Amino acid sequence: MKKTIIIFLSFVAIFFAMKTSAFTEKVVISGMDRPWAVVSSPDGNIWITEKRSGNIYVYNSKFERLQKIKGPENMSSYVEGGLMDLAFHPQFKENQLLYLSYSVRNGSKYRIQVAQFKYAKGVLTNQKVIIEGAEGEAGNHFGSRLLFDSKGFLYATFGERIEKEKAQDMNLLHGKIVRLHDDGSIPKDNPFAKSAIYSLGHRNPQGLVIHPISGKMYDTEHGPSSFDAPPGGDEINEITAGANYGWPQYHHRENGPGKTAPLLEYTPAIAPSGAIFYTGTAIPEWKNDLFVACLRGQQVLRVRFNQKGKPTDTEFLLKDKYGRLRDVETSSDGSLLVLAEDGRLIQLK
Repeated sequence: MKKTIIIFLSFVAIFFAMKTSAFTEKVVISGMDRPWAVVSSPDGNIWITEKRSGNIYVYNSKFERLQKIKGPENMSSYVEGGLMDLAFHPQFKENQLLYLSYSVRNGSKYRIQVAQFKYAKGVLTNQKVIIEGAEGEAGNHFGSRLLFDSKGFLYATFGERIEKEKAQDMNLLHGKIVRLHDDGSIPKDNPFAKSAIYSLGHRNPQGLVIHPISGKMYDTEHGPSSFDAPPGGDEINEITAGANYGWPQYHHRENGPGKTAPLLEYTPAIAPSGAIFYTGTAIPEWKNDLFVACLRGQQVLRVRFNQKGKPTDTEFLLKDKYGRLRDVETSSDGSLLVLAEDGRLIQLK
């Protein structure tokens, strides 16, 4: 069974090979401490979170540092946890609201907390916790990606905290993607009555994006690490309301009744993290392609989708040049930004 899967994937990799892209690259920021997310703000600035310190740095479009913002007071960095993602409210220019995901401590356990903040003059105030994520003693599999859709719903991803059976427990948020109103209340049309859960059966989803044309949602997800199943099996999934992605009963390209198989699967592992659909103008042939920062792979994955939202071609960029890559973003100047875990931000154009 496993050999058949590996042979099939090798064939797919060849079939999907894409012509190598031409671009220039430049390190535009360096010296950060374990950055986790890079996000373009509605006013064209660049915000970067630091996982361990809990700081947020704001840069202008020329990559000049404007501000250092102190993150949540109750944030507690632990192994893979700390200050994680940042999302701006769709009406940020009017209300100055933003959202952070970060780990907090409760005795010997840690969980991800998602909170709303008011931003003013370099300071975050009016902290309002809108959801408490999956709790556990392990320091791994926090998930933590945040995303607003075009209707103003907020999505958050939670890893299963190395308690894999809980990914199928509808009473817990382990291994789930949730959907909320901007105030944390539960939408009436969520797939499970009176539940924030939007999809389940995830392992450690660290990327969440919406295609700018089709409107379809996708996640990037870490597969097994040998202690919980055969290694590899990293995934890109199309996320739909109420879907069950099978973990831990199914992984790699295995599937079963009532479960949803991944669109793309990678063995050996590439450890996919942050993702973005490129909407810039600096490299026109990349328009609306998916870009994924890879940690173990130390490269950027590019995926082209057709009008039906299905992947057609793939390519790897920057392989083994900048170490572990954590996140990607489209800059206001139309370039692609790549965030390296060693503290560098690389601009591609």
